[in-house]
Amino acid sequence: MKTVNPSGRSQRRYSPQHQEVLAVDALCHMGAALGVLELHAERAGSAMVCAARDLLRGYHASADQAVASLQAGDRAAGVLPQMSQDLGYAIEVIDRVNDDAPDDLVLYAVTCLLRSARSFADGQPRESA
Repeated sequence: MKTVNPSGRSQRRYSPQHQEVLAVDALCHMGAALGVLELHAERAGSAMVCAARDLLRGYHASADQAVASLQAGDRAAGVLPQMSQDLGYAIEVIDRVNDDAPDDLVLYAVTCLLRSARSFADGQPRESA
C-alpha cells in the first residue's frame, strides 16, 4: 500500500523491521554526507558552508535518536517521513550554498549522498545507492 508523505512523495508501508533497515541505511548515508561536509567546512572557510554543516548536524542527531528508538522497540510511525523532510530541507540549503559558490564539487557530492539517503527514507532506494 502506498501513502503520500509530507514531502509529497509516495511511500509504501513496510513492516517495522523493514522500516528500521531503511532508516539505518538513510542514517548511514546522512552520516557520510555529514563527514564530508565537516571536512569541507574546515577547509572552505565559508560561513554558509559552516551553517549548512551545523544544520545537517542537527538533522543527523535527530535522525540518530529516532533510529535508536526504533532499534529499542519504539515503533512510532513518522520516522521515515520526518527524515525525508529534513533531508529535503538540507538538500535545498546545500544546493543554494552551491549556487552561490563556483560549482563546488564537494558540495555536489554531499548533495548526492543526501539524495541517496532520502531515497531510503522515502522507501525507494536507488539501485546505484
